Amino acid sequence: MAWMAAHLFLECKSETSSDESRRQEAVEQLLLDRTHRVDLDVQTTAPPPLVICPPHAGWVVVTGAGAWIDDLPWAAERLSAACGGVALSCEVFGNCYRSRLGHFQGGAQQQLVCSPAETWAGEVRAMPLYEDVEQVIFEALSRLEIPPALIAVGTRPLGSSGEPVPLGPAVTLSRHGDTLTRGTLDVTLPALAVQNLSGPYRDAPGSDAPVLPTRVGQDFGLMLFEDRYLEGDPSGPALDRLLGIEAALTERARRATARTDLSTTFTYFAGPHQDKLDAMLRVRDRHTLPVEARERPPWWQFWRYLGRVR
Repeated sequence: MAWMAAHLFLECKSETSSDESRRQEAVEQLLLDRTHRVDLDVQTTAPPPLVICPPHAGWVVVTGAGAWIDDLPWAAERLSAACGGVALSCEVFGNCYRSRLGHFQGGAQQQLVCSPAETWAGEVRAMPLYEDVEQVIFEALSRLEIPPALIAVGTRPLGSSGEPVPLGPAVTLSRHGDTLTRGTLDVTLPALAVQNLSGPYRDAPGSDAPVLPTRVGQDFGLMLFEDRYLEGDPSGPALDRLLGIEAALTERARRATARTDLSTTFTYFAGPHQDKLDAMLRVRDRHTLPVEARERPPWWQFWRYLGRVR
């Protein structure tokens, strides 16, 4: 699948037990706060626990928050006030080209960027000019000096080298009504082996975002298959933008694997605009599914519901 994340990043200038306790207490208060609770009654199974990872390179990442809290920028603002430092909210839904990044310090908003900005919360009529949100978010977090492996926590990107690197025991939190359940979990970081134009990286800003294909085949070279979900009435400029993102992702995959025989096949799902989009794709000699093989994607796969139903 594409890169999907709903994380919180907390600046960690010191690693004392009192700081650790304050961070955990602040996160626990967020879970108990009713202001922005996700409605768990609509879910068939309970979401996985929220995970507070150990400090790494001056940052603590909290994963799984989007399953419990329906407004991550609000959560980052509260955490930055409670902990007195920088807190970031990071939401990236690569399979539908949606992202939101919030930057807060001491309870004050420094930046809040959404993509696509014009349709994040409103009705989508015309297909947006989508961005390569996986690369945009990865570079933005790298500029804030968050190590690439920490950004990609919870993934095993294409081209990963060796086994994941142990990070240490994390604290897990889940909520049952107004009761918290605490636990521990050993977490790891991906052993990244991604290449950029200047060679291998470990912590270099501007490197490649993780490549996480939906499916991988080896029949005729290395074949990557991507499923992407779109909204709105397609246009020529919007489709040209999508094909440009295809090319960029393919090049990232080739750098990650050092394979010249790599190819990608994108399948686009566009809801009520599927027939029009398919016709435009065929004019450009692009892949489309036969009508009898095409299924309308379930409603919960679209971006606006990803934080509510897992």
